[in-house]
Amino acid sequence: MSSIKKKIVSGVLWETIGRFSALGIQFAVTILIARILTPEEFGVIGLLTVFIALGQIFLDSGFSQALIQKKEATKIDLSSVYFLNMVMGMLLYGVFYFTSPYIADFYNLPELKYYARVLFLIIPINSFGLVQNVIIQKELAFKKTAAANMLSAIVSGIVGVTMAYTGYGVWALIGQQISLHGTKTILYILQRRWIPIFKISVKSVKDMFAFSMSLMGHSIVNVVMKNMYVLVIGKYFPVAQVGHYTQANKFQEISAATLAQVIMKVTFPALVQRKDEPLLLKAAYTKIFAVTIFLIAPLMFFLMIIGEPLFRLLLTEKWLPAVPYFQILCVYGMVLPILQISYNLYKLFKKGRLLLLIDSLRHLLVIISIFLTIKLGIEKMLVGLVVCILLMTMLNLYKSGELIAISLIEQLKSFMPYYLSAGVIAVLVYYIPNFKSDLLTIVLKVVVFIICYFFLSKKMKFQGYLEFQTIVKSLITRKSKISV
Repeated sequence: MSSIKKKIVSGVLWETIGRFSALGIQFAVTILIARILTPEEFGVIGLLTVFIALGQIFLDSGFSQALIQKKEATKIDLSSVYFLNMVMGMLLYGVFYFTSPYIADFYNLPELKYYARVLFLIIPINSFGLVQNVIIQKELAFKKTAAANMLSAIVSGIVGVTMAYTGYGVWALIGQQISLHGTKTILYILQRRWIPIFKISVKSVKDMFAFSMSLMGHSIVNVVMKNMYVLVIGKYFPVAQVGHYTQANKFQEISAATLAQVIMKVTFPALVQRKDEPLLLKAAYTKIFAVTIFLIAPLMFFLMIIGEPLFRLLLTEKWLPAVPYFQILCVYGMVLPILQISYNLYKLFKKGRLLLLIDSLRHLLVIISIFLTIKLGIEKMLVGLVVCILLMTMLNLYKSGELIAISLIEQLKSFMPYYLSAGVIAVLVYYIPNFKSDLLTIVLKVVVFIICYFFLSKKMKFQGYLEFQTIVKSLITRKSKISV
């Protein structure tokens, strides 16, 4: 194996370890803090997340990706972006600092401006470590980013939980976020002891400008749409319901969205290898779909039926109003991966304009659904979101299927049995009597669900089951060979 290939394989491994370890630590910390704080306190921070995300996009302005894409980034290139980021970080903080009262007025929460002015410090803090992180990525030293992600998650977790237990309320969440980004920035600087030259090249910045601006525009739209429901709920509903929604969405995302991201990264190279062989490409695409839905459909159906005992066990009774939101979002979560995997075909055949058109139409439908359902309550708004994703998935499967000569009906026939079987088993398991212990209830239902689902999949000879079995066997065989 060549040295560059070894670096890539090692990089993917460490990136995966770092991302999932940090995600797991942060999720556990969130649970601990949520057991102490109230939904209102979580809702306050939820209202500010969209501004932090937008600030981060303007801070980076796509220049980080431009540097990564650049084959030979010179010291003047790196230094120019470094000082540009620092200046932009300070300017953005100044803008957010002085607009904090208006943000507070928008949500009708006067105290929000004090929380915002401290939390927005994340933006200038991040500006000091962006270029170092770029250098680490260009060197494929993902072990360093994995270490930074895990250590910063641990440090911030200790800070957040300690402050929550000692009665700091909302400030505990702010302390957690500041320490998370601060620790990560410090670690990037220590890991890559890079010293900039005190010079900014206008030519260097100009060369990267077109690439960075196109990325920034796309990112801004995605961030606004991702946080659209937080903005709307925060404006028209009590702040506690923002907390309920953000927690429900976090629980859903950590299961479906995380799995979908991994599948997207892993499957695209597999499809690229089959691009010039239509029959093999179609077979590979069908297998990827089969395995994905085989795993995601039962996971999301199971989470729906154990929503109440799960939230009560992990977050306590005060978070039970979030359960209906969570259950509706689980339906969204089980459909979204279909849409995302089919997006790979547009990228494969370089149909960027078609992908942009379909994604824009999806955003437009979501905005229309919000306007139509906003007066009916949050649950109806989320049902509208599910309807939008279902409609767009059907359209997307039809258009993307044309690229590899596979019809919409063929695709529906290939994965609908997984949804039907998982749905039927979920209904049966739901009616199993609950114990007084939520933990025992969840354990019993997960065991029964898994046994029934795998038994039915084996009897029906589902392709997803057979492919999953092959993958597991190959992993076991590989592990045994390594140990020998």
